[in-house]
Amino acid sequence: MNIVLLDADIIIDLHRLNLWKSLTKNNKIHISSIICQEANYFDDTEGKRHFIDLAKEAGKTFIEISATLEQLARIAKEFEGLYEINLHSGEKEALALLLTRKEMLFCTCDKAAMKALGFLGISHQGISFEKLLERNGIKKKLGIKHSESQFRQFIQEGVSIRLSMIKR
Repeated sequence: MNIVLLDADIIIDLHRLNLWKSLTKNNKIHISSIICQEANYFDDTEGKRHFIDLAKEAGKTFIEISATLEQLARIAKEFEGLYEINLHSGEKEALALLLTRKEMLFCTCDKAAMKALGFLGISHQGISFEKLLERNGIKKKLGIKHSESQFRQFIQEGVSIRLSMIKR
């Protein structure tokens, strides 16, 4: 069973694709407190808004977790003055949690978050949406933002940013 920390974009896409129940049934899902507040709706193809009520599912289909102030400060320091990787607060909290929970995989399709995994040297703790679905036996036509190839591309960009800083 995978222990997976989900980013807001993945939670929204799982609901949009009607895959939330099958993924939460077969994995141990964690969501950061900040991301729980961010992932609250999606618009379908006809433009109709659908609300996501994660509050009623916390403790049932997923575990809500929070980073400590010390963990958040450590992440803030890592990315201080780094303009190539612009992270949202939920992604910062998720990355802070990953640094102390080595068994956890972070699933995201946000470019900055993928770069951050490479930059921090924890790409082994990341998983693309495509690969997560494959591990759960789910075959679905997905966009490029969900692909393993794009995930690897942005991980490598993060590694390159880190290497260029070392050379300075």
